[in-house]
Amino acid sequence: MTSSSLVKTPRAECCGMPRRPSRSFVLSRFCRAYALSDMYNLPAGRDAGAPALDHGRSQLPAFAGPQYYDGPLPQEESLLRHYWRMAYRHRWLIGGITFACLALAILASMLMQRQYTATARIQIAREAAKVVDVEGVEAEESAGPSLEFYQTQYALLKSRSLSEAVVRDLRLSDNFTFLSGYNDSAIDDLKGMPRQERFKLATEMVNRNTKVSPLPGSSVVDVGYVAPNANIAATIANSISENFIETNLARRYEATTYARNFLQNRIEATRKKLEDSERRAAEYAQAQGIIKVATNSGVPGEGRVSSEQTLASADLTQLSTQLALARAARVQAEADYRANSGGAAAASSLANPAVNALRGQRGELSAELSKLESDFGPEYPRVAALRSQIAELDRQIAREQGRVTTSVSQELADKYRQALAAEQGLQARVNGLKGAVLDQQQRSIQFNIIQRDVDTNRALYDALLQRFKEVGVAAGVGTNNVSIVDAALPPESPSQPNVPLNLAVGLMFGLLLGGGAALAKEQMADAVILPSEFQQKLGIRLLGSTPKLTPDEVTQQLTEGRSDLSEAYFSILTAIQFASPEGAPKSMLFTSTQANEGKSTTALAIARNLASVGAKVLLIDADMRNPSLHRHLNRGMTTGFSEVLTGQTLLTQGCQSVGQTGLSVMFAGRMPLNPAELLAGRALEDFLLQAGTHFDHIVIDGPPVLGLADSVLLGRVAQATIFVVEAARTRASQARMAIDRLNAVRAGVLGAVLTKLDAKQSGYGDNYAYQYGYARSEPRKLTDFMKRR
Repeated sequence: MTSSSLVKTPRAECCGMPRRPSRSFVLSRFCRAYALSDMYNLPAGRDAGAPALDHGRSQLPAFAGPQYYDGPLPQEESLLRHYWRMAYRHRWLIGGITFACLALAILASMLMQRQYTATARIQIAREAAKVVDVEGVEAEESAGPSLEFYQTQYALLKSRSLSEAVVRDLRLSDNFTFLSGYNDSAIDDLKGMPRQERFKLATEMVNRNTKVSPLPGSSVVDVGYVAPNANIAATIANSISENFIETNLARRYEATTYARNFLQNRIEATRKKLEDSERRAAEYAQAQGIIKVATNSGVPGEGRVSSEQTLASADLTQLSTQLALARAARVQAEADYRANSGGAAAASSLANPAVNALRGQRGELSAELSKLESDFGPEYPRVAALRSQIAELDRQIAREQGRVTTSVSQELADKYRQALAAEQGLQARVNGLKGAVLDQQQRSIQFNIIQRDVDTNRALYDALLQRFKEVGVAAGVGTNNVSIVDAALPPESPSQPNVPLNLAVGLMFGLLLGGGAALAKEQMADAVILPSEFQQKLGIRLLGSTPKLTPDEVTQQLTEGRSDLSEAYFSILTAIQFASPEGAPKSMLFTSTQANEGKSTTALAIARNLASVGAKVLLIDADMRNPSLHRHLNRGMTTGFSEVLTGQTLLTQGCQSVGQTGLSVMFAGRMPLNPAELLAGRALEDFLLQAGTHFDHIVIDGPPVLGLADSVLLGRVAQATIFVVEAARTRASQARMAIDRLNAVRAGVLGAVLTKLDAKQSGYGDNYAYQYGYARSEPRKLTDFMKRR
C-alpha cells in the first residue's frame, strides 16, 4: 500500500482496533514537509505539499528488489566546521594538554637561571677617513650598499680569534666564577682543569653568548653579550667592541707590513737586475766604441733628458743642421748677388753720408740759383757762379755713387763665395760622418737590446720604489673604519627568562600538541560517527538523529507529542516517507550492529507516528532471542511472532492493541530452538503477504546483525531496512561490516538513524536542539497558520 492510503477514508478494523482519521493528520503532513525542507536545506516558506526537491541519483547500492527514490543528500559540511566540532568534542583533552604545557612553561621560567644582556653599539663604515691621498693596500669598496662587506664584518665579530682576544684581555680563563656559570659547586672541578682547557672553555662561552644584531638599513651594529651577571655582561660587550677595533687595525697593519716586506724584496731583486744590465751595456759600449750622449727635449730650460744617442750620431745631427743653415745662407747670398745687386747699390748710395751731404749742398745752391734768376736774370754774375758750383757738386756726387756701387757689388760677391765655401765644407764633413754612423748602427743592435733591458729594469725599479714609499705613508697613518657609538651599560633587568614569550610558546605548543592528539584520537576512534560523516564512513544516507536522554526521559518524551524525542522521530518518519515516490515502505526492518543501540525504541516510535497520521500499523518484535518490546510496553510475554510462523497461532490472534488507534503489536512469543531456521523458511514471506492485506505498514524490530543471521533473513524479505546506529558507541568498522552483510542479501537499506546523539558534546552546538524544540517554541504561529489555511 502506498502513502496515498494515508489520505483515504478509514478502512475496516483489524485485530479489534478500529481505524479512524486522526485530528493531527493535516498538521502532521505540514510538519513533515517542513522537517523535510529543513533536512535538505530547502527554503522554509515553500508549499509543504509540494517541496522543491532536486531528485538526484541515489547514493544507495543497487538492489534486485524494489528501488526507492533517493533524494539529495545533505550538503557536505565545510572543513572548518568539521575541525571545530572535532576540537569541541575533545576540548577537555586539548585543554588539559594546553594547561600542562602552560604549567611546564611557567615551571621552566621559574627554574631558569636569570640572564642579562648588555649591548654595545658600533658603527662599521665601509671606507675609513682619508688623511692622505695615498692608496693603501686593501681594496676600497665601491659606492652603494655591499651585503658581502657587512656579512664579512658580522662573521668577524663572531670569529674565534676575537673571542680569544677578549678572553686574554679580561683574563677570563682565570675567572672561575665566570667559567662555572655562577655555579659554586662547579668551581672546584674547574680549578683542577689545565689552563689551556680553561682558555678554550672561556673562548667557547664568549663566542656562544655573543649576539650580533645589525640595524636594518644602516651601518650600525648592536653587539650584545648574555651572562648571568649584569656587570660582566657589560664588560665583555665593551671588550668585544674594543678588541674588534684593535684587531681591525692590526689586520690592516699586518697587511701593510706584508706588502712593504714584499715590495722591499722585489725592489732589492730589481735593483740587482738593473745594475747587471747597466754593467753589461757599459762593457759592450766600451768594447764597440759606442759613446752615448744625452739629448734634452721638451720645454727649453727644463733640462729633462728624453733619450740618448752615439757621439757620431750627435755630430751628424749637428752637422746636418749646420749644413741646412749654410745651404740656406748660400742660396740667399747667391740670389742677392745675381738678382739684387743694382738695388742693393742704390740702397747703399742712399744710405751713404758723403753722398747725402753733397746732395744737400746742391739742393741749397739750386734753391738760391732759382731765386736769383727770377730776380736778376740769367746774366747776373752771381747766377753764373752758382751754376758753376752746382755743376761741380754733380760731378762729385757721380764719383761718390760710382765708388759706392763698386763697393756693394764686391761685398755681395764676397758673401756668396763665403757661403758657398761653408756649404761645401759642411757637406764634405756630413758625407764623411754618414759612413761612420752607418757602421756604428750595425754595431749598436746588440747594444740596443741590452739598453732596452736596462730601461725596463729601471722603470720597474722606479715603480716599486714609489709604491713602497706610498705604502709606508699609508701604514703610518693607521686609518680605522670602526667606531663605538654607545658603550654597553649593565642592564637593570634580566632578559631571560622571557615569561610572556615562554607562556606564548607553551600555549602554542600546547594547542598544537592538543590538536594533534585530538586529531590522532579522532582518526583512531572508529566509534565516533557524526551526522556529517555517515556518507563518508558508512556509505549510506542519514535519515535523522535522536537526542541523548536517560531511560526515564525517553519513556516520558515518547508520550509527549512536542518533546525533543518525538520531534526527532517525526523528522525521521518524514525522511522515510519521502525516500521513495511510493511513500513509506510497506514493510520496514529496524536493525543495528549490536544490542542496545535503540532500534526497539526507534521501531516503536516510528510505528506510533505512522499510526498517529491515520495509518494502520503492525509492530513486530522479531528478536526472538532477546525480545524487549513487551518490556517497553509494560506487557507480559504472550503468544506472538514465533507461534504465528510455526502455524500454532493465527495472525489475528498474535496481534495486540496497545491503546493507540491504528497501532497493533506482535510480541516475539516463545523462543524457538533455532530462530534462523524459522526465518529462513517460506513461512516468513507468507506471513508478510498475509499481514500486508490487513495493515498499511509493517514495522519489524529485528535483532542485531553481527553474530546472527536473523536480521539478514528478515532484511531479505522486508521491503526496506533501516539501520540504527548509536552515537559514540558503535564503531564504523563494525557498522560497515553489518551493512555489507545486509547488502550481500540485497536487503534494501533505506538509510540509517543515529540515536543518542549529544549535539553539544559532538560540537554541533544548539543546531539540533533548536530543531527538537521548534514545535514547543513556535506552537502558536503554526496553529495560526493552519487556521488561515
